[in-house]
Amino acid sequence: MEVEFHDHPLIPIWKSFTFTCDICGKEGKGTPYMCQLCSFWVHGRCAYQFPHIVKVVRHKHLLQLTHSSLEFHQSDPRFCQICVRKVDTQYGHYYCSKCDFAAHLDCAMQNKENINLQEFKDEDEVLELNESVDSTTYKVKFNMREDGTMIATEIKHFSHEHDLKLIDEVLNNQKCDGCVRAIFPPFYSCVKCSFFLHESCANLPNKKQHPLHQHPLTLLPMTPSMDFWCQACHRSCNGFTYQCEKCWFNLDVQCSMISEILIHPGHEHQLLLSSIPFEQNCSCCASSIYPIFRCTTCDFALDFRCATMPHSTRYKQHEHPFALSYRVEDDSGEYYCDICEEERQDSKYWFYYCEDCGYPAHPDCIIGKYPNYKFGVHISFGAWNSSNENAVILLNAPCWHHGSNTIMVVLINGVAARNINEDGSYVPVPANWP
Repeated sequence: MEVEFHDHPLIPIWKSFTFTCDICGKEGKGTPYMCQLCSFWVHGRCAYQFPHIVKVVRHKHLLQLTHSSLEFHQSDPRFCQICVRKVDTQYGHYYCSKCDFAAHLDCAMQNKENINLQEFKDEDEVLELNESVDSTTYKVKFNMREDGTMIATEIKHFSHEHDLKLIDEVLNNQKCDGCVRAIFPPFYSCVKCSFFLHESCANLPNKKQHPLHQHPLTLLPMTPSMDFWCQACHRSCNGFTYQCEKCWFNLDVQCSMISEILIHPGHEHQLLLSSIPFEQNCSCCASSIYPIFRCTTCDFALDFRCATMPHSTRYKQHEHPFALSYRVEDDSGEYYCDICEEERQDSKYWFYYCEDCGYPAHPDCIIGKYPNYKFGVHISFGAWNSSNENAVILLNAPCWHHGSNTIMVVLINGVAARNINEDGSYVPVPANWP
């Protein structure tokens, strides 16, 4: 039998006995194929199951099936770049020699792109994806600073109908309409409505390639009353999305900024992105979602939710900022949240802490159950019947009280609600509206 991953023909051995396959590395009893020149043994199924070359979503180059007979030996421990588990290089694995990228056989097959390999063009030979801001959707008015540098003081951003002016002042209890995080200077503000953009969010690239998806992602703003599901952190969001126009794959802004390698102040080692389901929960909140970042040195794991939590934030009218804390505040052995006054379940879980006041709190109590939502935006309702005095309108956004994926708008005495706030308050709409 001729196979692409071996230079010599393989001969079937018509006798069942116990052997270790040089491709999958598993010991078992069966009738193997053997190379008499190399003493190379392989399961019949492995000879057909694993192609010589594959293209995986997580890597831009083609991967080649490599095994022990090709004299691939490394003294340093090698990890699969897809699941972040050790690879035994004495047996079969997929490898890119250009980037030193290795992957388990099964991981590569699970992450494989269904493309025509004969038509594949190496990304090193074609133009890289342009991640610059498209000037046709970003009109700028410049002013000169005192030091002589030019600054865009007013812009017309593709995501908003009005001009936005650059503001350099602190604004409390407002969120950026792009990343849906607390607004901080410098930022762009609309003088006609409550629309805000961080300067960094105003300069986000229109297109981006991300290791979690095979196609380019396009930056899109959300229309009022619409949201999307982020495939990285598994949360709904009504800010900007990076969306695949072919697959409807979505990433929120915060998750889109994290690539395959993560250096986080909450852990001393480098973390690698794993996109294969595995029975390991996040070390900081115990969630079991994936994709997840794993440490190659210890058993630490970090999901996208915790990886994107703000390092510092404010809470309502509290005078000091809260910092994300990675270690318990004392050695008392009893730890509580000073907002909900409930016990914090595990001392290893991250929490927010005001050092000035000695004030610890659950992350959910500080940033809310819906941190990727900007509440208080104007919502346009469809047709409704004012004669139905207690009707309920369901909108595609999270309910502030019931935790579902809809906002419940109650019509009481023929009055609808708009400008819904996180605390459940709203501005009534007259009965003759619209």
